[in-house]
Amino acid sequence: MVYKKRLKYNPADFNEAELQHFFDYEYQDRGMLKWQGFFLSDHTSALKQVGRQTPPVRQPQQADDEISRLLMQAWQTKKPVTLQLEEVDDNLVPVEVSGIVAGYRENEVVLQHLTDQQTAMVLLESIRNVRAKETQSANEAPQPWQDWD
Repeated sequence: MVYKKRLKYNPADFNEAELQHFFDYEYQDRGMLKWQGFFLSDHTSALKQVGRQTPPVRQPQQADDEISRLLMQAWQTKKPVTLQLEEVDDNLVPVEVSGIVAGYRENEVVLQHLTDQQTAMVLLESIRNVRAKETQSANEAPQPWQDWD
């Protein structure tokens, strides 16, 4: 014998207009409150760390020969660099790419990321500023290379 649970409300008793009215005016979604229990301590600490990071500041435009010289020094010494590009993201924050200069190819620089060892090609004409990666900290503004000469 199969027992069927009797529904409290019959779905055939409701029409589309009543359902739409209920969800538009009477139902109150708790939003993110219902998901707060799923966050682990690792998630919350990572979110706090991202919130503490200051967005990159638009650096002054360097001359093409200065950019080339700094990239050549970085390539020879295998020191990590941060390249600030001409493009900006949706919040008008300049895009920055960090890594080790792995080489050149015509009008492009091959940049190897520090974490995942993948390479990226960056157009020389899109580079606005070149800085040493190790001179940066969370509290001070990044400085351009001056001590490598």
